[in-house]
Amino acid sequence: FNGVVVDTFGDVAVDGTGQTWEYMDGWAYRQNDSTPSSAFQIGEWTFSGRNAVDGCTTGDTCGSSFPFKSFGVGTEPSTACTCSHE
Repeated sequence: FNGVVVDTFGDVAVDGTGQTWEYMDGWAYRQNDSTPSSAFQIGEWTFSGRNAVDGCTTGDTCGSSFPFKSFGVGTEPSTACTCSHE
């Protein structure tokens, strides 16, 4: 957006490995009723944890369902996804 930070996830100066907000092979979701911000606030995010989607081939068969195209103020996340892991 013309050089303006709209939202920040994590610390841009930190790799993220071993951090509370690490989501390798998983997902992170901005909680509903939170507001995008240029300052990362960990309490405004939900995480699957590391390796949560290892072995998943579709969203419907994965043990870690993730919210899909659902962020919004006052909305409930949808976990309906026919995504495939390629």
